[in-house]
Amino acid sequence: MTSLPFVLTIHHNILLTKDERYNIHNNVEVVVIGASVPVWCIDDKTSEPAEEIFCRYYIDNLRQAPIQIASDGYIINLPNRPAKIPKIIDDERWRELNAFEREMYYSRWESEVSSKNLLDIKDGGSQSLIYKEQNKIKKNNNFINVMHYINIGIIENLEQ
Repeated sequence: MTSLPFVLTIHHNILLTKDERYNIHNNVEVVVIGASVPVWCIDDKTSEPAEEIFCRYYIDNLRQAPIQIASDGYIINLPNRPAKIPKIIDDERWRELNAFEREMYYSRWESEVSSKNLLDIKDGGSQSLIYKEQNKIKKNNNFINVMHYINIGIIENLEQ
């Protein structure tokens, strides 16, 4: 089996109501309409300009699984990656760090990527979740790289 020089990049844009965001966080599957923008990349050529495709999204927080293609859209199981925070250093040690060391210190911080991000700010979230996921699919004994860029926000952004 060989890898094809093909990459499929899919940008997913999904807007949710407050009830939908909280339902997902509380382990209830939500089915909504969103837009996907698939772009094929073959060597240095792309299928752009890309076309926006409206489809169903089945979103849950019940299990960790890669994004799956459904007959009418996509099944998205949100990741559950807690924040990674390096050991906190005191002010005296911080002042001793040079610019490179400070940059390295900050590079070890990783934000949380989970349904908690979908909650309102007052509940510890940010009302949005943006992350990427890489998958491989097999076609004719060859693998195709698939990059998913998921952008979940609040429906109020569209309504404004």
